[in-house]
Amino acid sequence: MDEYNSKKRYLGEFYTPLHFAKKSIEYIYNFVSEEELKSGKYRIWDMSSGIGNLEYYIDEKYHQYIYMSTIDEKDVEYSKDKFKKACIFQYDYLNDDINNNDFEYKKIPRKLQNDLNNENLKWIIFINPPYATSQVAGTNSKSKKNVSISKIRDIMHKEKLGDASRELYAQFMFRIHKEFMNISNKTEVYLAIFSKTNYIKYNNNEKFRNKVCNYKFINGFLFSSSNFDNTSKTTSFPVSFIVWKINDNYNIKNQNIVLDVLDDKANIVNKKDYNVIDSNNLLNKWIKREKTSKIFVPLSSAIKVKTSGNDIRDKVCEGFIGSLMSCGSDLQKQNLTAIFSAPQASAGSLSITRENFEKAMIIHAIRRNVKVDWLNGSDQFCIPKKELDKKFILDCIVWTLFSTSNQSSAMNNIFYKNNYYTIINHFYPFDYNEIHSNCNSFEYNGEKRFCFEYLENNKKYISDEALELMESSKKLYIFFYSNIDKINKDKFKISLWDSGFWQIRKSLKDAKLTSDILGEIKKKRNSLKINIIKNTDNFIF
Repeated sequence: MDEYNSKKRYLGEFYTPLHFAKKSIEYIYNFVSEEELKSGKYRIWDMSSGIGNLEYYIDEKYHQYIYMSTIDEKDVEYSKDKFKKACIFQYDYLNDDINNNDFEYKKIPRKLQNDLNNENLKWIIFINPPYATSQVAGTNSKSKKNVSISKIRDIMHKEKLGDASRELYAQFMFRIHKEFMNISNKTEVYLAIFSKTNYIKYNNNEKFRNKVCNYKFINGFLFSSSNFDNTSKTTSFPVSFIVWKINDNYNIKNQNIVLDVLDDKANIVNKKDYNVIDSNNLLNKWIKREKTSKIFVPLSSAIKVKTSGNDIRDKVCEGFIGSLMSCGSDLQKQNLTAIFSAPQASAGSLSITRENFEKAMIIHAIRRNVKVDWLNGSDQFCIPKKELDKKFILDCIVWTLFSTSNQSSAMNNIFYKNNYYTIINHFYPFDYNEIHSNCNSFEYNGEKRFCFEYLENNKKYISDEALELMESSKKLYIFFYSNIDKINKDKFKISLWDSGFWQIRKSLKDAKLTSDILGEIKKKRNSLKINIIKNTDNFIF
């Protein structure tokens, strides 16, 4: 890839595949006829035209009504030769002609200025803006930390529009809103936009939807980002083309949005609801977040103490027994889900107590077991629509206790902020007396941990699949204690009898032991997973 195209990829400037560009024009012709275009009643402006792939299939007789602007002079030169009747000019839509919170047109052609002031004209904004997102964290050379810096972003920050300001396509939408809202109250303005779908569903974009997305849904479709050149085939995401009518009387959150789903050849294969979810119905709102007040040692992983960073969450609530990391509400964030025995140090985590224990374990199991693909990645985890039976709840709890994302641990003499702490593993699932194999490496005074007592009190609800997973895992614990002298206890900070599942699993693998038992546990866990997957639709919007 040459330097020119490499830079475009970094900025998220993906040229629209021609067969999807052609398909989008069909959708435009569903609300405006070719006769209307021919009459000159409409103007089309593409503010991120690149080499003109969007305009490729528009008949030449309409080119006289098209404005094409792009930031790159090479693209301008190429397009002027290709679209001789269109008005094509170099323009940085996110920075040019912006003075504080207003526009002072100095760089756009006089012809375009006149048309913008002509109340008899109707507008189609036809655009595929860049998709790059500026990263919040990371300062290495690969981070896109500064990619979204622009005058428009500064205005969005002043208006407190949150995460949307980091998305380049959302910045285009914001300026379009500013530029065309007054026009849309006097004539018809349509936004026909290719983009990521974050602005429709993501919880962090709620302010952006409320302030900017004064849209009425007309029509649209979805396809996979893997159809763009030089994009990942393994981490693809949904790209939408949607036609919105811009008007103050509408808002996206009140629209019934049903999009056609296209295959890689632009054939319609399905339909998908894409309505906006009320943030109060998101799954993370289902669980009560107890107020935290007491300092406790924060962890960035099962046994690693977090001591540096700008935002370390190191407080727990009364009755704390563990921490649930549950970041984001969209399905593609499912890997940002784990259980810890101490506060997980970053935002998006909460204290687990005996009162919210069941919900925490359900959230963990549901998030981890949903099968995510390009089409459903932006769907949202939501509060369950139907009542849950006790056996399903126990399935979720048992699966979580023996999952690889259970990062529970037990550690002693952990130094943090001038104090020493002991981390108790309340997720210890067995009676130590039954499994210690005469191990004398730890002090034990007959304690029973919360999860063991919970399982004992609810064993009548444990399914056959969950019971089989518990029995296989019990073998692992027995093997661990009987081979305690063969593992590296210091490396995995094993000093207490109630070692976490993470510590047990990792220390045995490090000593090259128990591959057969771990394989058996994985097999039983996958069998139990089937029970959970049957209920995942109850948690997805």
